[in-house]
Amino acid sequence: MNMNLSLRKNILDLSFQKHLIIASSCFVILSTYLIAVIIAIMTKQIDTNNINSISLLILSSLIILIFFLYFFIKSVKHIKNIPEIILNLE
Repeated sequence: MNMNLSLRKNILDLSFQKHLIIASSCFVILSTYLIAVIIAIMTKQIDTNNINSISLLILSSLIILIFFLYFFIKSVKHIKNIPEIILNLE
């Protein structure tokens, strides 16, 4: 029985690490993307006078933001549930 409990805790630990890596990677990628867009606008690499380039930037930013926020929120929810699951194991 003790071996089974230890095995389940190790599996939960791996799950915790996986979701923590996903959440931190999403945060780093989103931060990098936003900083790059801000720098590109400040250095005039993105034409802010052209409505097509602005609408393309907004559309692509929303797609990227929604994609990474979905995985970030999903991972944070899993991370919050893991201590509860560990308490129920014993």
